Amino acid sequence: MPQKSKSATRLTVKSIKMKTKILLTTLHLLILLLTFQQGKTQELYEYLKEAGENHPGIRAAYQEYYAALEQVDQSGTLPDPKLSLGYFLSPVETRLGPQRLKISISQMFPWFGTLKQKEKAAAERAQVKYQEFLEKRNTVYKKVRIEWYNLYKTSKAIKITRENIEVLQSLKTLTRRNYENNKGRMAELLKIDVNIREQKNTLKELRERLSAQKTDFNLLLNRSPGDSLKAPRQIRDNTFDIAAFRDSTRNHPEIIALENKEKAIKHQLEVNRKKGYPDISLGLDYAVIDERQDMQVNNSGRDVIMPMVGISIPLYRKKYRAMEKQTQFRLEAVRSRQQEKNNQLSSSYRQAEKAYLDARRNVDLYNEQVEQTQKIFRLLKTSYASDGESFFELLRTRLMLLEYELKLEKARAGKNIAVARLEYLTNRPAPYKTEQIQSKR
Repeated sequence: MPQKSKSATRLTVKSIKMKTKILLTTLHLLILLLTFQQGKTQELYEYLKEAGENHPGIRAAYQEYYAALEQVDQSGTLPDPKLSLGYFLSPVETRLGPQRLKISISQMFPWFGTLKQKEKAAAERAQVKYQEFLEKRNTVYKKVRIEWYNLYKTSKAIKITRENIEVLQSLKTLTRRNYENNKGRMAELLKIDVNIREQKNTLKELRERLSAQKTDFNLLLNRSPGDSLKAPRQIRDNTFDIAAFRDSTRNHPEIIALENKEKAIKHQLEVNRKKGYPDISLGLDYAVIDERQDMQVNNSGRDVIMPMVGISIPLYRKKYRAMEKQTQFRLEAVRSRQQEKNNQLSSSYRQAEKAYLDARRNVDLYNEQVEQTQKIFRLLKTSYASDGESFFELLRTRLMLLEYELKLEKARAGKNIAVARLEYLTNRPAPYKTEQIQSKR
């Protein structure tokens, strides 16, 4: 009994050590996987951040927004006062003495509420520029993500094609051995050579395409076209909640910009109406009078101060009516553009939604197709190695497997591209932290 107890104890300790080792190994692999996934996300995030900071179009839209903000303060201020100075070369004789000098100052005041409406109109125009900045930024982010996924698709196609050439080379070796053992035919060797040459040509085309895509990606980041760039080996599997965001295109910056433009035109309409009312001018004249030399009078040489009030007379009403009608037409035009843009965005959303659903379905399909075709290929290869039969079926299966692998990676990239477009259309932030500029009023 004591021996059995000691033996059981040793087994228990050994079992615990084994389980601990397995647990630590699993935990280590999990940490490595999470780190790898974070690295993929971080890499794209860095490119998005670089594009946001360096793209000239984003910088230009940013500067235009701040320029429009400066217009707000200008619109809400009074016109400059007028100061005039007159000196009489031949003094004008008055009862109190000759008038030598006249100083006038005046200030024009627009009709009540005009400046406030001008300021509101300028503030809405600044918001239009802010939304245009967001639209430009979001467009660049979308392009960066799409180009990133295209780089992935092409780099994967290169990898798959290169591996396929290696498999065809091994099949060629196997076919030659069968031919030497009178199990195969020369036509089979020639057929493999034809396919190898075709795959090598495809590989060259893919490498040239990857080089062009790297150039386009560098230009998006405002880099030199020839800067080094490492294509992604893996991408994260992005998803999109179709049901939750189906009617969210109204949040698109272009729609909000048109809404701000409509508000600006409404304020401008009020400004134009108030232009049909008089402007009020307040002023003060100060006249310098010399003392009389020919006689004595009371208050001789006393300077004269004269307050003044004036109004403008908007006499030509046709001009003001035309201004008001012009603004009304502009208001109707921007409302029509809102409807047009809503229709365009809804159509684009439906297309992107369909592309997303198709890609998601294709990913599931081609995963299964690749798995099943690999099994078929292995069985056919084993059979061909033993009896030399079904060569063309083996080759056809290999080419079918290549096609499915390429379609799988295309579907994966297409799914993420569709998500990027859907998030752009619904004005959702990318799944990576991005720098934003706060709107100022």
